[in-house]
Amino acid sequence: MEFVILPDHPVSEEIKELVPRSARSRVIVHPSGRPWLVGCWSKTDIVTAEARDARIALFGPVSATAEALSRRLQRVRSVSDADQVARALHGCFHLVASVGGLVRAQGSISGACQLFYGSVKGVTIAADRPQTLAAMAGTGVDEELLAMQLLAPFGPPWPLSTRSVWRGVRALGPGQHLEIRPNGSERTRTHWTPPEPVVPLAVGAVAVREALENAVAVRIRGTGTISADLSGGKDSTSLCFLTARQDVSLATLHLCSSDRANEDRLWAERSAALLPDAEHVTVPMGDTPGFFAESALAARQELEAPLTMTRRPMLEYIAGFAASRGATRHLQGIGADELFRPSLMSLHALVRSRPLAAVPHVRAVKSMRRWNAVTTVRSLMGHRTYPQWLAASADQITGERVLGTGVGWEVASRVPPWTTPEAVDAIRRLLRRTAAEAPEPLSPLPVHHEMLRLMQANGTIVRASSRVVADHGVSFQAPFLDDQVLTAAMSIRLVDRHRADLVKPILTAAMRGIVPDGILDRQTKGDFGPDLYVGLRHHRGHLLEIFQDSLLARMGLIDAAGPRAALRTMHADAGLLMPLDMTLANELWLRSLPSHVSVPNGSPLTRTSSSHTAQNTKPVLAEGRP
Repeated sequence: MEFVILPDHPVSEEIKELVPRSARSRVIVHPSGRPWLVGCWSKTDIVTAEARDARIALFGPVSATAEALSRRLQRVRSVSDADQVARALHGCFHLVASVGGLVRAQGSISGACQLFYGSVKGVTIAADRPQTLAAMAGTGVDEELLAMQLLAPFGPPWPLSTRSVWRGVRALGPGQHLEIRPNGSERTRTHWTPPEPVVPLAVGAVAVREALENAVAVRIRGTGTISADLSGGKDSTSLCFLTARQDVSLATLHLCSSDRANEDRLWAERSAALLPDAEHVTVPMGDTPGFFAESALAARQELEAPLTMTRRPMLEYIAGFAASRGATRHLQGIGADELFRPSLMSLHALVRSRPLAAVPHVRAVKSMRRWNAVTTVRSLMGHRTYPQWLAASADQITGERVLGTGVGWEVASRVPPWTTPEAVDAIRRLLRRTAAEAPEPLSPLPVHHEMLRLMQANGTIVRASSRVVADHGVSFQAPFLDDQVLTAAMSIRLVDRHRADLVKPILTAAMRGIVPDGILDRQTKGDFGPDLYVGLRHHRGHLLEIFQDSLLARMGLIDAAGPRAALRTMHADAGLLMPLDMTLANELWLRSLPSHVSVPNGSPLTRTSSSHTAQNTKPVLAEGRP
């Protein structure tokens, strides 16, 4: 699926011809008759309705039927009325409306359905893919923003996260929608803000359960078979048990870690035994492509941006499993950790709002992390405004990333140690320049800001993963990222997020009676750290070849000797592979770009602004680029 949104403006007829031919198979017009939606999609991808001078389209899994949407549209008098339509729906979808010549467009809060916008022929247009807008506008890659993508683990912080690496393209933030006037000008408005965390657990757990039930039901509607991860963790297991309550065939996949100490397989087997009507498949990691296998492939995908943790061979393996069972959607538990697992930021908020209730949890964290009293107070009592934190982060992007110490508005970011001084300086300048503009955080509550940034990172992963495997006819679905689920989870009191005897008390309470107690009460969590080492060892030769002639090095962003040395080094902690993973993501993304895309070559990062034009760049051609 791919689409472009055009304003109700005379120039839209010309702009329609700029849409790539591969994405121009379908056209829906405004009430005026001018082109409105241009793209390629199947009948199952979209629900539409029209009434008088109003039209509305929903892209993605959504609870609305065409008949129900038509009834709701009868009450729409302006684009503002679309709020009532969106709030009544379940799923993860784009909403686009055209009312009286005004266009409104929005995605999901998590960004699993994201919307990008920019200017073409003097008017604003929008699309679900930023590279489409860049191609239509004739712009290339912004090297300053590309340098920001080296920041690990999640790229640039808010609001730089809404600026695409494609010059002149921006993304909507959580809870924002775009309005395009008939004259082609635009404005962004906010239709959703994070809820106050005031709902008691007993009430909030019911809301979370109902939201999850609806989120799963939306994915199942219209299909006879659905596939799902069954990792053994509480998140994917919950989705499997919710799916088993529906009238659908379920096929589950468990990727078995090569680490014998990993308990995930044991818990997956226990869950499978309690789901006798489903088909369960267990595959050893050694029988899959494994981690870092993408380094052995010629660049094939054209993702919207560099993205770590999106491994094409593994994704294609999972999609192949789903397709072989007749499933077009594969459920994943991504997003549940960020919604339900207590973090230092949630404890920081609890300390400030309910200090007495926080005492036992503070003691537990102090003991577990071996903090002294000074570190504990500094970590859990300190507070800076968001601009202050953003400015300070500019000074902290170099050096090792120390996990679990101190709190900030977002996960601390670091550049890889092989980043060039010029690139480090460019990143710092942009961070400080952005901080000086005094941006508002995503929420006044730091824990909610952090949660939304992490959910946006998850949404990006899910969105990109589905595009990587589109040729298989399968999409990855993450019900925990749906707006209704996210809102219900964020509404619950902070004190209810913490339980010494439960890993995820909110999710546990929500799933009680659906997931068997013996499964819900698991307190451990497995990881694939050892499998990272296996993949690194197996593909080390391909990785060394990649950094022998690095495009990032040609651009002056990295010293390629650094990642080559890291590839030959023993790593005591799998977390230390994160900078290498992020660097590899950027390198492979550059190699996947079409040769006509304008990419800087040896361009010094000494500008004070990224508003330069495409004439300042020239194409870079390298082996692996089409």
